[in-house]
Amino acid sequence: MTDKITIARNSLVIILAAGKGTRMGRTDLAKVCFEIDGEPAINRTVNTFKKLGFEKFLLVIGSRAEDVMTAVTKEAPETIYIFQEPQLGTGHAAKLAGQALEKTDYSGNIIVTMGDKYIEPLAIEMLVDGFVKQQADLAILSIPMSKSGDSSGRVFCDKSGQVIDIIEKPDLACQAIADELRIKIKNSNKISASQIGTIINKHLPSEKKQARAVGELLNLLKSYKTIESVEINKILEAKKYNLEIAGQKYTAKQIQDKCKGVNPSLYMFKAPAFYKGTTMIDNNNAQGEYYLTDIVKHLSSLKNENEPRFRVRDIHAQDPNWIQGFNSPDELLSIGDYIRRKNIRKHTQLIEIIQPKLKKTQYCTVKEWLQKTDYKKSPLKKWLQTTYGDHKDLHKEKINDIKNVLKCYGKNFGWNENVCIVRAPGRINLMGRHVDHRGGYNNFLAIDKETIAVAGLRQDNNVMAFNVEPKKFQPVKFNISELIGRFAWSDWINFVNSDWVKTMLHSSAGNWGNYIKAAILRLQHRFTDVKISGLNMAFCGNVPIAAGLSSSSTIVVASLQAAIALNNFDLTSRQFIDLCGEGEWFVGSRGGAGDHAAIHLGQRGRIAHVGNLPMTVDKIIDAPADYQLIIANSHIKAAKSEGAKHIFNAKIASYNLGFALLKQRFPQLAERAEYLRDITPENLGCTISNIYKYLLKIPQKLTRDDLKKLLGTKHSQLIETNFSSHKDPGTYNIRGVLLFGIAEMARSKICIDFLEQGKMDLFGELMKISHDGDRVAAAGVDGKYYKTKSTCTDEYLNRLIANLISENPEKVLKAQLYQQSGEYGCSTEEIDRMVDTAYAVEGVVGAQIAGAGLGGCIMILVRKDSLEKVKNSLIKNYYRPAGYKPAILPCITTEGAGLAAY
Repeated sequence: MTDKITIARNSLVIILAAGKGTRMGRTDLAKVCFEIDGEPAINRTVNTFKKLGFEKFLLVIGSRAEDVMTAVTKEAPETIYIFQEPQLGTGHAAKLAGQALEKTDYSGNIIVTMGDKYIEPLAIEMLVDGFVKQQADLAILSIPMSKSGDSSGRVFCDKSGQVIDIIEKPDLACQAIADELRIKIKNSNKISASQIGTIINKHLPSEKKQARAVGELLNLLKSYKTIESVEINKILEAKKYNLEIAGQKYTAKQIQDKCKGVNPSLYMFKAPAFYKGTTMIDNNNAQGEYYLTDIVKHLSSLKNENEPRFRVRDIHAQDPNWIQGFNSPDELLSIGDYIRRKNIRKHTQLIEIIQPKLKKTQYCTVKEWLQKTDYKKSPLKKWLQTTYGDHKDLHKEKINDIKNVLKCYGKNFGWNENVCIVRAPGRINLMGRHVDHRGGYNNFLAIDKETIAVAGLRQDNNVMAFNVEPKKFQPVKFNISELIGRFAWSDWINFVNSDWVKTMLHSSAGNWGNYIKAAILRLQHRFTDVKISGLNMAFCGNVPIAAGLSSSSTIVVASLQAAIALNNFDLTSRQFIDLCGEGEWFVGSRGGAGDHAAIHLGQRGRIAHVGNLPMTVDKIIDAPADYQLIIANSHIKAAKSEGAKHIFNAKIASYNLGFALLKQRFPQLAERAEYLRDITPENLGCTISNIYKYLLKIPQKLTRDDLKKLLGTKHSQLIETNFSSHKDPGTYNIRGVLLFGIAEMARSKICIDFLEQGKMDLFGELMKISHDGDRVAAAGVDGKYYKTKSTCTDEYLNRLIANLISENPEKVLKAQLYQQSGEYGCSTEEIDRMVDTAYAVEGVVGAQIAGAGLGGCIMILVRKDSLEKVKNSLIKNYYRPAGYKPAILPCITTEGAGLAAY
């Protein structure tokens, strides 16, 4: 019986850990330091060996060497390190290790593996046992071919059991291409370039690898539409298209048939075999790299009296999961998922997927939900009353919506599937527009127009979604791992700015499925050590689209809520809201999380005063009882997924670049102002006049070239990131946007006190000033609407400064920060007309644009006894002349987003 502990103590483990791991996408983290189930991959490997009695380690390091050393030293301070520069492949790394060890006269056994692997202890034990029993000089653990191991080299043995070669996948692909081309041209004088291209893509999909491996064939394709067979044959005479193993030629199919396993890179050597083999490694292969695997054919080729000098043996394991490597985020996720499932089986002796930890009132079959959705039943009545208040007609509407979406799910996925029901209401932000992402306050109401989703857990990684209006909203299907595999664990903003995402969004602009992807991908990106299970979903909704009520955000919130509930995540409200806001960057917008906070935190009959960066709920007050909030739709759509997003994102760029310019010109602000919301007299210890003077140093209009010159190379990354989010608008109204933001944050902070104290006239005045900040047109004396003039000129700001010291109470009041509209300019002439029409009605306290702007709705705060008057005025003065159907909706406040429970 093998004395495993003795062998382990007399062995040294070499771990190759120098690679960059480019496909993982993070330049700030070494590939081997990516975590597998909460532990750096390299440390997991070291600890696995240590638990089996191995005590001596040698690491070959290169990329981010200090990080690797720091991580490993915590677990194995006795480790020896060799630095590899340049990184010329695994064979080159092994050569360096061999040279160093041989100089020390080390004569024990040597195990070699890679740092980017997950290795089961059983794999190591099996290798050691086979190494001893087969009296091998080199033992190679092989595993069955699997999807994850398809890129590994094929282990080729002769009849005696001697491993005589490992055929790398690119070399095998070259042979497969040659084999198929020879068949194609056997009875033909010519072959089309497209046929050759198809064959190459079939066997070697990677364009980068194609260029390395079959560059001469690619050059032919670029030069000719049709190629003579004789030209092809000349190219196919090259050695790489005529694989030889131990002097005998093989086709790719013959090699595949003879190889029962692939090489996952776990080897055990006697020292003489390792030293000899590493000296023989060269880079004569399709990729031009030094492969450690070449050591096999070199050692097998050496003879003593016509017998192999070194015994090279294959130790074949039956489970492909014993050794798993990763080259991309989705592969890393799969490993983590495998470990967790294995732990579940270990603790529960069950194989089935983990079930959502939801109550029976929240999670049951579609049939059971339909049976429970009966207004006569008390649990449903209670839930409706709690969620929507005492509005019987609304209750009936919601019951109908829930039944319809349940039927949609049942029809497409099955009636006996267990599901949860998620609702996400539209929102109204009473004050604090365009400033959540600057750290300002929002003042939210959740309203009865909402998205309802039914969601069930899948046992794979797919997401499928249907809508109750299939002609309007096409079915959605995507695979989480496939999308994750296209990017890496770089920061989220790098991913959403990537060319792939931009191309995908351009080809699917306005597709509702992008908002589902936004939620699911952000969740997966946030929790890199957990593989998110797929979902089946059905949706319905009545939030007006592109109307400024956050219809798109309700899809994001509902999707994320469902994914979290069914995958058993436990997030704080702040985490949830941040993920929603960041997730929506996926569709191209660069706003904050204010809309999602409103949807998530809403309370029936109450207004939430919510701070941002970080998100806080500072106060919740009762909505004024004698007043009604009305939403009136302009029927002008603001499609964030199309052209309007460029305008929105240009405003965000104005904020970002303007704030950077402000701090550059006034360095004293940098220490005290982390966000634009910090530009206040109280925080800076200055006067309001000082703030106006700061703004006077910011030019009113700046082009991209102006901004580059003013900000300089120090801010080149900031400039590039902001410019990449939108088309060049020509000029940026930097000063106007900054003044709007600073003033709007002042308004959004004080308005909650006006509402709480019942000072509705003062709140209404704030609404008017706020809307003027977005206003683009105003009525002239002739009643026609003309483009508004700038209120952020040098003359205007100097007049404010003069008024502040005038000692005239009225002038001083009008010069306060919160009284300034600034110039954000995201209204439309139609919206401005509607606002002015509403203000002309007695009993209207205030009116302003709702949402991000460029169309959508306005909100009107009106005394309840004047409700019909304002409706009639809008119909008479806006809807009827424009030929639009009246769309005036009194708002009923509801609870925020959540799971149905009855």
